[in-house]
Order: sequence, then C-alpha cells, then structure tokens
Amino acid sequence: MLIEEQDVALTAVAAGEAVVVHDAGGEGGVVFAAGRAGVANTAFAVRHSSGFLCVALPESRCDELALPPMSPRTRRESGVTVCVTVDAAVGVSTGISAADRARAARVLADPAAVAADLTRPGHLVPVAVDPDSPKPGLARAALRLVTLAGHAPAAVFAHLVSPADETRMATGEELRAFAADHGLTAFDARNLTEGDLARAGAPSPS
Repeated sequence: MLIEEQDVALTAVAAGEAVVVHDAGGEGGVVFAAGRAGVANTAFAVRHSSGFLCVALPESRCDELALPPMSPRTRRESGVTVCVTVDAAVGVSTGISAADRARAARVLADPAAVAADLTRPGHLVPVAVDPDSPKPGLARAALRLVTLAGHAPAAVFAHLVSPADETRMATGEELRAFAADHGLTAFDARNLTEGDLARAGAPSPS
C-alpha cells in the first residue's frame, strides 16, 4: 500500500466507516471508531468475523473505567490485556444484540463516561493497550488508526477468519480480497509513519 493511500483509510475512519487493517504482526480484521459504532457496522463486524467483538482502549482509560483484567494472568507479552466484558448500564436489553454492543462501544468511547455507566460482565470485550509496548498487534494498530483519524481513543475491532480454513485467521491476501468484495478500504498498518502520528497527536510507535 502506498503512503499516499493512507489518506483514503484515514478519511474512511474519520467518517465512521469500517476499514480492513493488516498489522505487522500478521493479524487482521475489521476496524472502526467506537464512538461511531452503530447497528450496521457492528452487525457487519460480528457477522463476518470470529464474532469476538473487542474495543481497544489505552490502559489508563481502562483504569479510569474500573475495567480489570479478565484474570490476573491475562497480560501478555504483546502489550495488551483482555479486560472483564461489559454492557452499557442503560438503554440495552440482553446486551448481545448489535444495537446493545454498539451502545456499549459508544459508552467506552465517551470521554465523559464513568465506571457506573457500564455493567460487568457483559458482551463486549475491552482490550487495554500498553502505550509503551513495541509489540505489533491488531488492537494497537486499530487504536492508533482511530486516534490518528481524529476520534476519541477507542477502536472497535474484530479478527477476520480465513474463508478457506475456519481454524485459522485470514492472511494478508485474504484480507485484501475481503475488503475488495465488500467495498472497504484495506490498510496496512505498517505504513503509519511517525510523522503522521505526531501530526495527529497520537503516540509514535516504539
């Protein structure tokens, strides 16, 4: 992907659209700003992915929202921590529907939200991202892309499964094919430059 094509992906994310992100770590999936989560993009991500819908957040924000690790040993060398699942505290039914999970995502993205705005456990998976870890990964790439596009630092992401073998994740070629089939922008996160991140006020890669 050419550097100038970053503008296409960033414009799409800024407009609240979903994009397909391929990270340097070999992971890939559907990504969009949590603050722009709605029924359509949330349902799309669930339907075409593993169904394990996550929201990447800075570690500090997870602490503010009282989102503890799923277990004391969930912290990995990848620099991300899977936190206790959540639902929005109000305006939802069972929490599992696309509408309910979209609402929970918007709460996570709301800078004015507090811990009491969420119930635990729920059906949406917050993932805390360590800003000091140099390890690649879809959560980190999604968070950087959404922040660079001008949104609050909260990114919905869902890993895409290989259409040829449901026991493994999609390859880069399969990710690009999926994006083309669905009219989405395919973005290689390795093309995010430090200069681009600095201009957006996002943390530069380590």
